[in-house]
Amino acid sequence: MLNHIWIKPPVKPCGVFVCSTMELFHPDIPKEWRDLVFKDIEERPNHRFYILTKLPQNIDRPMPDNVWLGVSITGNDKQWYKGFDLYLTQAKTKFISFEPLLKPIEIIDELFNFDWIIVGRLTGHGKKYQPERAWIQEIVDECKAHNIPVFLKDNLKEIWGNPLIQEMPKHE
Repeated sequence: MLNHIWIKPPVKPCGVFVCSTMELFHPDIPKEWRDLVFKDIEERPNHRFYILTKLPQNIDRPMPDNVWLGVSITGNDKQWYKGFDLYLTQAKTKFISFEPLLKPIEIIDELFNFDWIIVGRLTGHGKKYQPERAWIQEIVDECKAHNIPVFLKDNLKEIWGNPLIQEMPKHE
């Protein structure tokens, strides 16, 4: 039997990163467990829940309006199918997390399909996987051209400088 615990839900609306260190839509995760997670989400409509996946093709349900659904893309052109899979899902807010950004984004003109873009670098591996500032600038410029909020992770500070752009989507 699956058990879940929500320890004293916050009173003020807040953002909750769901399963930040695991893949909610992995084939080995039982549907019953996901059902419990989404039951908790639906019972808390005043909170915002961030779900980031690498497997959008496994999403098995429409998302509640308080879910911001994102997909990780590292810059590998073959990973763009994940963005297109996410775009086809029923989610009010969709985003892409380019983290880690390993190379320039080739299909950058598709960003207008999303509500939010996050950019970061791989942490803990020194400068071996450090993105170039020009790659980040290209993403920022494309987002600005289409009024898409962009959020540069703190781990880009030494590449981007200050101030970091850390915008959030605005919803009613």
